[in-house]
Amino acid sequence: MAEPRDTRQRPSDPGVGLPRRPAAGATGPRASVNAAELERQVGSLALSQVEGAGALAMMRALVWQGILARLGYAVPLVVLHDLGCLIVGLGAPGAVPRGIAEPELCEAWRQLLVEIAESDLVRAQAGWKHRDPMVGVVLARVLAGLVPQLPDDIRVLRPIELPVDAAHYARIEPSTAFTRYDQRQALAWLHTLTTHRLLPLLAVEQIDVDALRLFGLFRGGPGEAAAGVDLADLYNVMVSPALADVIDFSMELLPSILEVKRDAGQQVFSIDGYASIERRGGIDDLELSQLALDEDVFEQKYVDDELFYFTHEKQMENEQRTHYVLVDGSASMRGVREVFARGLALALCKRLALLGENVILRFFDSRLYEGVRVGAQGHAEVPYVLQFRAEHGRNYARVIRQLNAELAAPRRSDGKVLVYLLTHGECQLPESEVQTLASRAPIYGVFILPSGALDLGYLHHLYRVHVIDDNALSHGRRAQRARQIISDVEANYRGPQRPSQPRGPQRSAPGASAMSSGTGKPRRPR
Repeated sequence: MAEPRDTRQRPSDPGVGLPRRPAAGATGPRASVNAAELERQVGSLALSQVEGAGALAMMRALVWQGILARLGYAVPLVVLHDLGCLIVGLGAPGAVPRGIAEPELCEAWRQLLVEIAESDLVRAQAGWKHRDPMVGVVLARVLAGLVPQLPDDIRVLRPIELPVDAAHYARIEPSTAFTRYDQRQALAWLHTLTTHRLLPLLAVEQIDVDALRLFGLFRGGPGEAAAGVDLADLYNVMVSPALADVIDFSMELLPSILEVKRDAGQQVFSIDGYASIERRGGIDDLELSQLALDEDVFEQKYVDDELFYFTHEKQMENEQRTHYVLVDGSASMRGVREVFARGLALALCKRLALLGENVILRFFDSRLYEGVRVGAQGHAEVPYVLQFRAEHGRNYARVIRQLNAELAAPRRSDGKVLVYLLTHGECQLPESEVQTLASRAPIYGVFILPSGALDLGYLHHLYRVHVIDDNALSHGRRAQRARQIISDVEANYRGPQRPSQPRGPQRSAPGASAMSSGTGKPRRPR
């Protein structure tokens, strides 16, 4: 029987040039791949040095291969299979080398896997959620430094995304497929990994495990892999060392903040008879006067949930609220101000979202940028908070005018609005615009590291003011101070009063605003 023809194009083919590797984030070819390429990749698993991995490991490796293809990396399946199994705990390096390639190469690959298995990333595997996009991004981070060391004909290969349907692989034997197809790509990668072994070892050590834990705290729903986060955003978070301070502060703050129990949504009455008339219920409990409606009107009211029902349960429907968390992204916030503001914003948004509130997170400098909606399920706000950068100067008057215009727009469905302003002590806003905004929504102000005494003409229009000084930003106290602010918000989120309504001794600031210093103790008005 004739040997199957290798259909993959190579630079050595006359008149044929391979396309270059696409940029990160580009989408590679989808699953319409020929059988030869599919069997070639499965055949590379004959070089695997991981024991205890079964069919599930291979199918997950195919998913990781597709993720790296979308990021622009053409990596053989055996490399992703063995490294990925170590990272997620699906297998361990064997005690002796195995495989049908050169014994020296197999032993060198096994020894490299043994060294990687001793790293903090592998040992801390139980501390973060092994969603496939996260594992794929970690693998891309580990292997990125190896690409320049590959032979030229291997480095320029175009990534091909393989199908993940198990039916395609049911009858493929890796050892047989290895001998039938050219395995230059897999062998070249293993030679490069073992020759430049310090590159993957250093890359593994440089991965911030706290960043992985941070994403793990923001769990997605069942079957939800990365909760809508773009792969390029995940990758940028993993490769940027400048984000370490914000990640560390978030990990100080978030574990205790995210522990929340929501109250039940219904009150059940044990007495006989009906408890109330509600908009929801069964057809058997329909209020009889509703049957007198015209057929068309009845159907429309049924669709719009406007019919009345007798019910034994009283539905507790809270007033709809939208919380706007506005974070100053100007150059004045660089350094410790930025770390505290972004860590606090992340924790505050997630806390409110877990309490069932609508939360929108936005940055501003000379303009108010489009933000992200924060949900109890998902974590799209994490890379947004960590990565946002803007260099457009400062124009706070324009920002507040833009916000007032948005809130004044007709037919808004946000319900009651609350505004949280995280900025520095020199944030000069027009008092008239602040007064207009305060008439529409209570404003919480958090002013971080003012250069002197906080003296802003609009403070008396704010519902609550927190001043964060040097003492509050000390490493041991910053998380405690942030938790105090979140606790204050949570205590009032069920319906804060307008600034014009007195709140007794708690309203302790210039005029009638609530001012607290870095120690968290309110000051009484003079």
